[in-house]
Amino acid sequence: MKSFLFFACLLLSVINAYSQTHIRISAPKYKSDVLTLYTYDNYIVKSEKKLAECETDSIGNASVTVDIDDVECIFMHHEKLIYYFFAQPYSDINVEFPEKMLLDNKEKLNPFFEPVYLAANVTATSGNSFNSQMLDIDSKSDHVILSVAKNKKENDRHFKDSLLAVFKNSLTGYNNEFVSDYAKYRTAAMEYLFKTKRLKDLQNEYFVGKPILYKNPAYCELLNHVNEKYFLHCTQQAHGNDFRNAVNKGNLAEIRKILNRDEYLQDKDFCDFLILQNAYSEFYDSNFSRSALLEIVNLIAKETASRHNRIIAEDIRKAFVNLLAGYSPPDFDLQDIEGNRKSLKSFHGKYVYLGFFSVNSYGCIQDFYLMKHLYEKFGKKIHFVSVCIDDKSDIEHFAEVEKMNWTFLVCNNNKLLKKYDVRTFPTYYLIDKEGKLLKSPAPSPSEDIDKIFESIAN
Repeated sequence: MKSFLFFACLLLSVINAYSQTHIRISAPKYKSDVLTLYTYDNYIVKSEKKLAECETDSIGNASVTVDIDDVECIFMHHEKLIYYFFAQPYSDINVEFPEKMLLDNKEKLNPFFEPVYLAANVTATSGNSFNSQMLDIDSKSDHVILSVAKNKKENDRHFKDSLLAVFKNSLTGYNNEFVSDYAKYRTAAMEYLFKTKRLKDLQNEYFVGKPILYKNPAYCELLNHVNEKYFLHCTQQAHGNDFRNAVNKGNLAEIRKILNRDEYLQDKDFCDFLILQNAYSEFYDSNFSRSALLEIVNLIAKETASRHNRIIAEDIRKAFVNLLAGYSPPDFDLQDIEGNRKSLKSFHGKYVYLGFFSVNSYGCIQDFYLMKHLYEKFGKKIHFVSVCIDDKSDIEHFAEVEKMNWTFLVCNNNKLLKKYDVRTFPTYYLIDKEGKLLKSPAPSPSEDIDKIFESIAN
């Protein structure tokens, strides 16, 4: 019996070793840098899931192993660039990151700066030749779109049909199911863009009775376009008032019942997928109740039998409550100007007046002078924390010269700015003693924040 258990455990360890994907990285411009590889949990929220972290050697090489159970888009972002590639389980893959581009000061100041996506060079792989095939599909589809735009023939049906026919005929010989699906839904996206098919026909051909390809970006991108504003569309139909009332009351059962009248949405998991898509896209508009949309997402997370829909629902919920008063804001791990690491938990037990700044912004400098007086008055009861996107030396010099003695933190990427929805500098939040948002966003020093400080400091 012991012998059987020994060999069973040995076999399990061998199987587990082969279930991993091995990635060898060549990045000569990233010598001795720490590189982090991510993937997306889903293509609705696009929340990043950390897969692995590795440090390159003195010539920029590194090796890492990741556990994936499906084809994944893996990416590494560094300032201006995001390198991406696709990998599948049980494979070896070599990737190259040849370029490195740093943000300039103006780009650092812009919370809406979007990095450039570059396909990593994928070489000498086992089971990963499909990277070049997918790039070829994208290149061909871009060529078709540019040809239509360049020749100003958006309304020429014959011209578009001819280009699409050539495009379809070129997508052959794929022996990988993921690539074949990618090609199919890229084709469908072109048909949708050029309106060469009725929407209903496109839905029936590509979605009704078909598996949900949660991890295929071409499928998800098309579905996002096809389902865009579907909730609003439903409010304009014969049952529009009933549907609006069901959404605003968070009545998931009634929402499903109304949507199931459409043949397109009779599959339960697919219907819930569409509900999640629209709940997420509508949350920041004013068409439906936010609290009701949150309740709908919570119900799907509890009720769904689909692992993928549950993950999506949980990610949407996190995104919804991220900056709602009464919930915990996004945590961070930043360095102060003395070199110490600080997180939100570092300030637990006192109120926190958190602000996002640039010491090179005139508006921020004006607020800093007002904050100096507030700090002198309330600094014993309230933490003043200023997250700045400038160079550490500039922040340190400014704080020292102006004798501003509260906490200054250095933020050298704009991911945190996006999490806090920083659209302009300065932006403020007030956090209570338990780490929950009290005011989101909070008034600035010139907007009577002192009155709120008076009420909480007593």
